[in-house]
Order: sequence, then structure tokens, then C-alpha cells
Amino acid sequence: KMERLKHYLSICNSAPSEVLARIALKNRASILARNNQLLAGNIILLEKFFADFQNLFQWYRPDGGCVAYPRYTGPGSVEAFAQELVERAGVLLLPATVYRSALGPTPTDRFRIGYGRSKLAEGLDAFRQHLRRKAA
Repeated sequence: KMERLKHYLSICNSAPSEVLARIALKNRASILARNNQLLAGNIILLEKFFADFQNLFQWYRPDGGCVAYPRYTGPGSVEAFAQELVERAGVLLLPATVYRSALGPTPTDRFRIGYGRSKLAEGLDAFRQHLRRKAA
């Protein structure tokens, strides 16, 4: 019964999703322009942020996309750093070890930070305040 239910629910794309995809494709030029503008502004915010905290991070500007993987060079592990950051500042970063794979080694000192959102500046402000509190 469960198998039949699953096939009934997921054997094809949902009609609303197909309609939304068609709308997006028809408007791709304006959607891509908006997204590219957002990413261009956010990468500048990230570069400034990481320049201000060179003692804790090594920044590598991504070649493309909306995700960066800076290196954490501060005290302790990147996992402990990310956990404290989310618990005390509400900023979620995912350490690279979350993405373990049998296909190759996983860095133990990097974290994932997405910058495709319109409120990145607010997140970076909370991140900055947390780092300054720790340093005080």
C-alpha cells in the first residue's frame, strides 16, 4: 500500500511546479539579472567581512555560484566554532565535515557560507558582533 501511495504522489512532477517553472523560464532574463546583482553586492560584503577578520579566516573568492568555503584558522575546531556561532548568535554555517564523502578526503578546517540571500548583511552583522564579543 505504501509503495502504491508513493507512486501516486511522486511518479511525475506536480502540475503547480511545472507552471511555476514555465513562468520562471519565460522571465529568466529579469530573474538572472536580479540574482546576479544580488550576488555581486553580497560578494563585496563577504570580502570586506573576511578582510576584517584575517586572523580567523582565509577567504577565497568563489569562481561562480552562490556558496563559498572559507578556511577557519581560529582556535579550536571549525565544528565547535560553527556550533557556538549558531547557538550564541543565530548564524548558521555548515562545517565541511557535514559533507563527508567516501569519494575523497573532506577538509576539516572549512565551512560553507551561502550568499544568495537578500539579507546577508544582517547575518554578517550578527556574525561580526559575535566575533567582537569573543575578542573582548
